[in-house]
Amino acid sequence: MSERVFRSLDESLERRLAGVEMRQYEARLSELLYWDQRDPCDVSILPLVLTAERHAAYEQAAERICRAALDAFVERRHAERFLGDSLQQLVQGFPLRQGVISGNARFDFLEQGDDIRLVEMNFVGVGTVGHSLQATRALMDIVPELGERYRLLHPTDAFREQLLRQGISTIALLTKDNDREFYGSWLDRVIIAEGVKPVEMIIVPRAEWPEFTSDGAGLLFRGRKIDAIYPRELTWQDSMRAGADWCRFFLSSGAFCFDHWSLILVEDKDLRFLARIDPAAEAYLPRTIDLEALPAGADASGMVLKRKHEHGGEGVWMSPVELPQEHRGEYLLQERVAMNQTRVRSLMGFEGVVSYDVAAHVNYDYDLESRTLLRCRVSGYLSRYAPRGDIVNISKGGGVIPVLVERSET
Repeated sequence: MSERVFRSLDESLERRLAGVEMRQYEARLSELLYWDQRDPCDVSILPLVLTAERHAAYEQAAERICRAALDAFVERRHAERFLGDSLQQLVQGFPLRQGVISGNARFDFLEQGDDIRLVEMNFVGVGTVGHSLQATRALMDIVPELGERYRLLHPTDAFREQLLRQGISTIALLTKDNDREFYGSWLDRVIIAEGVKPVEMIIVPRAEWPEFTSDGAGLLFRGRKIDAIYPRELTWQDSMRAGADWCRFFLSSGAFCFDHWSLILVEDKDLRFLARIDPAAEAYLPRTIDLEALPAGADASGMVLKRKHEHGGEGVWMSPVELPQEHRGEYLLQERVAMNQTRVRSLMGFEGVVSYDVAAHVNYDYDLESRTLLRCRVSGYLSRYAPRGDIVNISKGGGVIPVLVERSET
């Protein structure tokens, strides 16, 4: 295992950014809808730079992980082959009427030295793309010469190409009734809908879902044909359980589903299943043991406790002081990665050395019958920083770091 390292900017980039006024950065962030008092989110003016070689390493990791996960998805669709938790058992019964699974996943990586370690994997209801990408765009807008050496990867670009390639002209984004109350969520929807043009994305809040109709051969909304759906609702445990009938309706309608709800089958806290499918995937996984296998009296301060039967960001405890004594088979311990560090200078006045993560947005198409990963690419990056310790969580006082990807010489 590599040791934690400090990632610094090269001197020429450091000098160029030193002269940029924060007020100018803030103004451009506001124009791009990043900054709003209803949902403040701190951001660094100092970026994280991924070399072309580093980006290629993330592409390789994402492709291997994505292929293994979707191979496992094929197996886990069958109840006689996989007995998951109660939510996974529910979605095993959801209709799957399309021969290709397509969507936009997010793989959360931590860097330690030259190593990259996968700590979470999400295929359903992937988190906001708005903040992180708008921060990078704002930086490149106010320092346009950055475009000569670096590029911005934006997930909506890959999504638009995917929709056009599959002949989708109209897609319904299924969302909550109160989406506009949460600025970050609303921003996410607006950016996606704008970014996929000329495909028309119709944002449909839940209160309007009864206006969808279907005869099983196609989906209509207010009499208009809908080619595909893109769920941004019914993506958490409680909402999916309560809305299972809606999931079945949409999945039986004949419309293509991106980020298919059934993919919750591979949103597993225990990532060791990836290595069972592809042993080479183990290179990207933190060391993991079942709680039951922990020797009596062992120190768990260097571990992360996770409850297996949880999805999304729930059921995670960093450096647990006390370990569960009951239902120990429901828990696992994952090695805590000593994350690399870099320096930030933020909009809200924070400056210093921080730990950071690198979440890779991944756009993919997978053929279910041949079990072939047709396409897979890293379509964007989200990097968050931790002002104290190693918990990269914006709600705990952290922020976003713009990510610049070095242009390849070839």
